[in-house]
Amino acid sequence: MQYYIYNNSDTENKEVQVAVADIYDELLLERIRAIQKQRVIPIKKTTAEIRNLIRAQNKTSADSILQKLEQQKKQNHENTGSWESEPIINLVDSLMDEALKDKATDIHLEPAPNEFRIRFRKDGLLCSYKTLPGWIAEPVLIRLKLLADVDITERRIPHDGSFKFQGAFGEANVRLSTLPVHDGEKCVLRLLPAQDDGQTLDRLGFSPAIQNALRNAFAAPQGLLLITGPTGSGKTSTLYSGLREIIHRQINVVTIEDPVEYKLEGANQVQVNEKCGFTFAVALRSILRQDPDVILVGEIRDPETAQIALRAAQTGHLVLATLHTNSAKAATDRMQDLGVNINILRESLLGIVAQRLLRKTSGGRTAVVEFLGNDGNFVDGNLEENAKRLFALGVVTANEISRVLGDSVVFTESKST
Repeated sequence: MQYYIYNNSDTENKEVQVAVADIYDELLLERIRAIQKQRVIPIKKTTAEIRNLIRAQNKTSADSILQKLEQQKKQNHENTGSWESEPIINLVDSLMDEALKDKATDIHLEPAPNEFRIRFRKDGLLCSYKTLPGWIAEPVLIRLKLLADVDITERRIPHDGSFKFQGAFGEANVRLSTLPVHDGEKCVLRLLPAQDDGQTLDRLGFSPAIQNALRNAFAAPQGLLLITGPTGSGKTSTLYSGLREIIHRQINVVTIEDPVEYKLEGANQVQVNEKCGFTFAVALRSILRQDPDVILVGEIRDPETAQIALRAAQTGHLVLATLHTNSAKAATDRMQDLGVNINILRESLLGIVAQRLLRKTSGGRTAVVEFLGNDGNFVDGNLEENAKRLFALGVVTANEISRVLGDSVVFTESKST
């Protein structure tokens, strides 16, 4: 629950005015009392009004917080470098607020001998956001680790965790990953949507022919649909968009994910936990005893998962799965590498999709896809051909296509790049 603390607190009477959406939320009010150590006077505001108040307050928050921290350090303030100090907490919140405002997908926090570099990934590219003093790295990382419920005492091994963030510019499910590097620990925060955005296939920008092929696959009573591409190419978005179009039917939809990125209304979502032995294969075996109609496998990464997924597709289940390959045609080779019989695969296969995300000239990104049918032919062209169509329409540049698909793409049009 979001709240906003007004600056006009009455320090003499130990009172603080707080804007809240629900003035009867005693749990929230008690938490604010514990933090502020003052009597709380709740003022009812809508969620939008509270966010606007926070947004106005945070316009220059990162710089002002940094100035306050530097002043405290010069004065040898004993709590300056503590993760629990208010400026450090506010600095962490400010960084995530700024990332959400900029529509960043990731925050990279990178240590150096005398500085702490912050970069945001926006539209697929890493952009420098701010460089902080090196001494700030430790309290910031401790604060983030505590939020993600990981061990703050062990810095020699990687850590993974997650937490939910509610800020001035919306909510996000945050996945934390740390990695020991030469100058300390690097931390990457993946910002995932906290809510189901309701997006369906017709909003992804696919051609009518590919949309129709995908809808036919999602409507199939059984079989295997594979979606391939590197990390961050939009595979999960495509799968969720297709599921939203069929999930209202009288069917049991179960997903196996690592991690569950955000809540998909109407689906039973399962989070794997490989540390305790709850792998994709173990989860998939259990799900088959749960009378599923549709199964989404977040990633086929081992022979056991591949075999069970294919067996499920042969026995009356629609199985949707992602695979890490560079193209649709490479998916069959990858499945063979995982021990799958190619003839059985062809009998069960509904199609293979490969996709990438390209930066648009107007801002944002768009998907470029290829759909390889079970007859071995592409529906409406391959990746390169569909990328060239976007280029011819002026949607993307030749340089962007080369950056994502490689320099092998040959252009005959004389459009400016």
